[in-house]
Amino acid sequence: MEKELIICPKCHQINKKKDINIDEIAICFNCGYELYRNIKSLKEKILVISLSSIVFFIISFFYPIINLEIVGYYGTLNLVETIFYLFKEGYVFLSVFSFFTLIFFPFLILINTILFIIFLKTKKISKFFLINITLLKDFIYLDIFFIAILVSMIKILDYGYLSINIGFYSFIVVFVSFFILFKFYNIKLYWELYDNI
Repeated sequence: MEKELIICPKCHQINKKKDINIDEIAICFNCGYELYRNIKSLKEKILVISLSSIVFFIISFFYPIINLEIVGYYGTLNLVETIFYLFKEGYVFLSVFSFFTLIFFPFLILINTILFIIFLKTKKISKFFLINITLLKDFIYLDIFFIAILVSMIKILDYGYLSINIGFYSFIVVFVSFFILFKFYNIKLYWELYDNI
């Protein structure tokens, strides 16, 4: 039987797709770009990371990210309060944009990922969730928000006292989980899971 062909996304060289062992990576013979990998228990890992992300995501919604004390002012902020505060201060577009990119789309993509794994054996249903994941993954800006929090924390330290709370640590877990789910586990892996059913 003839081997399936795969095109390298970097140099566009045609490679023959071959079976690889667990935890091995297939690379392009021309440029060395990673074509695909074989990860042990990939479905189970995706499901566990997605479920735990939802739990930590909910914690970061409602528990304070930081405590502030600046010139007699004392306050706490969580993710939801931050978005409402932006809206109240008149930054309507920024608050709506933040809601969708920091809460709605990330939560939706986690739900779609869980449902994709659960319904993986039902090709038609799982394809719907997989298309949603593919489209939504480009609208997640958790990394920008995380960097903004770090920069703000450094700036605030010059003017007052700041302490980190459980919401911040939960957000770090969510940030790392999204990196694993959609950067380390490339979207190609999800499509390969779908194709191999």
